[in-house]
Amino acid sequence: MVIEGSSDIIIRCEYLADNDTQQLTFRNGFVLVLQAFVMALYKDTQSIADPLGNGLKALVDIPQKEGLQLEAQGFVSEYSAGFVGLMDEKAILITPNDIQLFPSKLDALHNQNEIVRLALA
Repeated sequence: MVIEGSSDIIIRCEYLADNDTQQLTFRNGFVLVLQAFVMALYKDTQSIADPLGNGLKALVDIPQKEGLQLEAQGFVSEYSAGFVGLMDEKAILITPNDIQLFPSKLDALHNQNEIVRLALA
């Protein structure tokens, strides 16, 4: 299922039900991959299937107690600019240097209580 939205950063959001993976494709070609307990950033879609991990830019495990909630349409409920709202009220902020997961929109707004971070710089 593809979620349509308007974003300066994200141009495509697709849920792949066969492996419970959400893929968010950025305007620059990078792909953020979400699973219940993993966030990973790849240089492009083709890199995701590379068995040697070529193209993997960053990877972080999400703690078990903070795992993402999966719904029938995936993990993502909304996205706009550098913000991604998740089904369980968690939020992801995408900035030039980092991709951060927060427990709520308010925490993301105040940049506090970060759960995990993909460092890009």
